[in-house]
Amino acid sequence: MRNTIVAALVATVTVSVLSGCSMTPVMPRGAAQAGTVFAQPVEKTQKAAVDALVVLGFEIKKTEPLHIEGYRPHKVGLFVGSGGETAGVWLESIGADQTRVVVDTAKSFVGIVGQKNWDSEILAEMSKALSK
Repeated sequence: MRNTIVAALVATVTVSVLSGCSMTPVMPRGAAQAGTVFAQPVEKTQKAAVDALVVLGFEIKKTEPLHIEGYRPHKVGLFVGSGGETAGVWLESIGADQTRVVVDTAKSFVGIVGQKNWDSEILAEMSKALSK
């Protein structure tokens, strides 16, 4: 009986770890026209996006001139752990000193209860950095 319980726990943890990887964020349809516009050049806005992700606990996984992606590591909780989200930030230069920004947070299927949408927090951190 005890071996069965241990085996079930090991199987549950294994499945959770293997399927706990978050999905890849995608730019929402129609977001290219509806994103947030910052009155800053794309290079400065890209740096603010990277900094915002780092401040919010994301590990940077991809840094391109017009796309940044970060992953928040899992944290174990009593019943549901947090973390596991992947955030994508897309940039579009719409003039010499304006950049449109679109943010999307992707969550994994396993652990989704403890995960959150980071879009507004990322944009808020970018706003703080760019207003200095």
